[in-house]
Amino acid sequence: MNEKDENTKIWAVNGSATESQENEDFASTTTVEMDRDRLPGEIPITLRAYFEILRSDGKNEIIDLGDRERVIGRSPRCDIYLSSESVSRQHARLTFRSEEYFIEDLNSTNGLYVNGIKIEKCVLRNNDQIEIGRVKILFHEEKTLQKR
Repeated sequence: MNEKDENTKIWAVNGSATESQENEDFASTTTVEMDRDRLPGEIPITLRAYFEILRSDGKNEIIDLGDRERVIGRSPRCDIYLSSESVSRQHARLTFRSEEYFIEDLNSTNGLYVNGIKIEKCVLRNNDQIEIGRVKILFHEEKTLQKR
């Protein structure tokens, strides 16, 4: 048997065992033991995320998000300023962590909605519709592979 563990078997890609086969259930597997040094490593990806604030006059505003924390609200001191009485002074917080964007309500008066569902905190996905007061925002996320 294998010196690592008596239950470990090494299988060829075509499904035949390279060591003695004790159980017929293993005959159809395609699992192969690999040396970690042969793995390709990380895949380089470029990420661009932005909000598209939908305006009633059709002149939508684009805000690139980057990877730093941002506070969204009616206060001019907020990172993302929304001029609407239905928006709380500090309405929501946007954070970027583990390659994902999170949005959370900061105890706002009118709540935070993502795709029509009232949330306290959630992960954002491409084309999610966010409602902060009466302001509608589309979240866009573009991931592209970089050339090596």
